[in-house]
Amino acid sequence: MNKLLIALLMSLSLIVTACSDNSSSDDDSTKTEEVADSDEKDAEKDELDENGEKKKKKQAVPVEVVSVSRGDIQQTYRTITTLEAENDAEVVARSTGVLEEIFVEEGDTVKKGQLLAQLDVEQLSLEVAQLSATSNKLKKELDRQKSMFKRKLTSSDALDRARFEYLAQDAQYKISKLKLNYASIRAPIDGMIIERHVKAGNLIKNNDPLFKIVDPASLVAVMFLPEKEMANIKKNQTILLAVDALNGSIITGSVDRIRPSIDITTGTFKVVAKLNNPDQLLQNGMFGKVEVVFDMHFNSLLLERQAVITQDNRSHVFVVRDNKAMQTPVKIGFKHNNIVEIIEGLLENDQVITTGQQILKHETKIEIVGLEETQLADKEDEANSGNSPSSLVSSH
Repeated sequence: MNKLLIALLMSLSLIVTACSDNSSSDDDSTKTEEVADSDEKDAEKDELDENGEKKKKKQAVPVEVVSVSRGDIQQTYRTITTLEAENDAEVVARSTGVLEEIFVEEGDTVKKGQLLAQLDVEQLSLEVAQLSATSNKLKKELDRQKSMFKRKLTSSDALDRARFEYLAQDAQYKISKLKLNYASIRAPIDGMIIERHVKAGNLIKNNDPLFKIVDPASLVAVMFLPEKEMANIKKNQTILLAVDALNGSIITGSVDRIRPSIDITTGTFKVVAKLNNPDQLLQNGMFGKVEVVFDMHFNSLLLERQAVITQDNRSHVFVVRDNKAMQTPVKIGFKHNNIVEIIEGLLENDQVITTGQQILKHETKIEIVGLEETQLADKEDEANSGNSPSSLVSSH
């Protein structure tokens, strides 16, 4: 009996222990599920805004950048000009006759004294011969009167009359010789024939225009600058000239003369610049674009102008720092060819945003795009920079 009682008590103890273990296990599982549910609710709370709506995650703004580099930049003023020859000549007839022959054409280069055309000289030659004979006759009469006067065989009035007649006739003779000489039309200056006004067989009269000659070596660029630029321009400053006829080639020159007065009608003053035109590529009357180089800064920090944002006379850029756009104030110097000089605010090799900066704010998260393509294009530009001509771009 006692053994049976002991066995029942041990069985009951085992059953109680097993139930206790199952209850503990159920409690742990329940707690784990409650913690998970709590985490999910907390996560949901993080993604909800004040109105109970889920917030959208902020994405990085795609931008393009360029590195600040060093180089030379110039301060210039751009204007337009018409090329004029300071040494030109309108060849006109100085004798009368029929134009017998023309020896030059438009575009020909001539030297001073070169024969350009010839008038018919038959009549002029006969006139010269006639006047020469009459002049010789009167010269002999004058000599005879001088001899007779010495011997007191004639009066002084007769001598004076003979002298006056001879001098008048001699003058007529010299004029006829001059007309005969003028019948051979010659170039008064070195240059190029740019206009021919007559044809062979035309009857030519005194002062009729025949040719126009221009010396290309004497071409100058005439400019009219606003009075505010008078303090900047000086003699011998370099100018850069581009004309359409030369397909973008740049011709250099230098300021030669500055008119020291202002036109009260236009508010401008006249500037004349000499041009380097050894191959005579430039011609009289060409229209061109010109830049006057006022000053030059060397080894300056340079940046594309489009990267700079100016508001209320203050300029700033966005510099890349730790994948964020950092608004940075800058001070601008010279501007030329869409490039600006950075005087303060940046360092060499700083990466500055050039595209997309208008929508940025300070410390906006960004993503740089197109960097490889930009670097490749820069390398190609550097490789071709030695062969490409400079372009004229306004700096004002």
